[in-house]
Amino acid sequence: MMRAPWVGCRLRVGCRLRPVFFLVGFLIAAGLILWRVAPRKEAEAMPAAQAEARVRPPAVMGTFYPADPADLSAVVRGLLKQADVGPLSGELVALIVPHAGYSYSAPVAAYAYRLLEGKRFDTVAIVGPSHRLPFGGVALSDWDQWFTPLGRVVVDRDGTNAISEADAAARVNNLAYDQEHSIEVQLPFLQATLGEGFKLLPLLMSDFSRSNCSALAKALADYARDKSLLLIASSDMSHYPRYEDAVRVDKETLKAIETFDPVEVEAATRKLMDEGVPNLSTCLCGEGPVKTVLMAARLLGADRVQVLHYANSGDASRGPRESVVGYSAVAIYRTKARQREGELNAEQQQRLLSLARQAIEEHVRTGREVPVTDTDPALLRPAAAFVTLRENGQLRGCIGSLEPDQPLANCVRDRAIMAATSDPRFPSVRAQELPALELEISVLSPLRRVAGADDIDISKHGVVVSSGGRRGVFLPQVAKETGWNREELLSHLCQEKAGLPRDAWKNGAALYVFTVQAFTSPAPAEKGDVPR
Repeated sequence: MMRAPWVGCRLRVGCRLRPVFFLVGFLIAAGLILWRVAPRKEAEAMPAAQAEARVRPPAVMGTFYPADPADLSAVVRGLLKQADVGPLSGELVALIVPHAGYSYSAPVAAYAYRLLEGKRFDTVAIVGPSHRLPFGGVALSDWDQWFTPLGRVVVDRDGTNAISEADAAARVNNLAYDQEHSIEVQLPFLQATLGEGFKLLPLLMSDFSRSNCSALAKALADYARDKSLLLIASSDMSHYPRYEDAVRVDKETLKAIETFDPVEVEAATRKLMDEGVPNLSTCLCGEGPVKTVLMAARLLGADRVQVLHYANSGDASRGPRESVVGYSAVAIYRTKARQREGELNAEQQQRLLSLARQAIEEHVRTGREVPVTDTDPALLRPAAAFVTLRENGQLRGCIGSLEPDQPLANCVRDRAIMAATSDPRFPSVRAQELPALELEISVLSPLRRVAGADDIDISKHGVVVSSGGRRGVFLPQVAKETGWNREELLSHLCQEKAGLPRDAWKNGAALYVFTVQAFTSPAPAEKGDVPR
């Protein structure tokens, strides 16, 4: 039985092709339809003022979703009303949504978009897979607006520039967007729920390698920290197995997504593909976007994944069940519990301090690494931290991380060893010094970019300066210990920590702030008993 072309994805790379005669026939027919119909509809639908701007015209209007504004609005609002989803127990950071034709996947996508009603976001970054054009890195675009029957969506050009500067593999590639639907089909739902108050940051991928996903995720997280930004991964699920096989495969893939671990998602999809499920051509056509958004959301402090709804094309009215495509709506968020607690309690602080001291002593005496055995979720959540060593009140080493790219306990263990052995300002700590070491751990909040020095409160903020690939950081404790005022602190930060001109903070360097929870462990030896 022939399937409508908008049921699912057809990736040129990684998906099993349908019979050649069907594909050729469909492409010829679709080309004639688009050549004769689409240009006229777009010209009639776009107001003259918008036609003069740099507008990305719709590619799948009238096929994947209705071309008539009233019909489209009625469909979208009707589906949103039908989607029965309760509130999240936290702050929404990201969504995973399908991108097939509305008659098949939109009832599922509505569950995700229902969460946006009554919310506001400055920017919505949509990461979608490229179905037709293979390329390396990330495809950006240079349009000013995107058009749908519900109106125009303004592009976040600042975001495009920021991603381009932060990710060397991201570059403008308008050709990749020409007939691509994975981002376009999301816009009517966003327009219906968020109105005109958001900007769009479109991003396309066909290279799903972990390195490419990681680079884009970091660039997105860095850009998102100073604004209200929603991340969206556009992806359908299994392609073309029987209904029963699709349900099983998709259930396992969603279970991997719920682990919040991109590596687990990779492993699960590879395992499922290796099983030889009949007609299964992909488990996750937007695997790259999904991995990227999971990584970026985790960097932004998200800690929960919740599957909102699942169905496949066989569940649609008159949808065939011998060959289906799967769809899911998934929310990624920060829990309120994390927000309420905020800080580690005294017992948790002590366990981290003990781990840091044990790690240093074991490494200095034997060269071995202490395993992390703690099972407390608060100590295993991703977090950034600095470890500072002092001897007789004098700095003896300080090393840390600015990105929450590993569990807090592992970060503290590793940075403690590095502070003792790898701070270039000091020789490695010797065994006879161990009893005299005082430890301080500073657990960092996520970095937040600020517009300028006036937004920095040196009594509570740590500061990061970044420009031209150079970066320097001062913890909040520095201002108190030195007595510097804000201008002095920023000048020292630029010159001494980042290797920049002293006034770089006034002349375009990016400034970020963060707060810390700091706690210390005094030297175990009593004063006067320190070996010399």
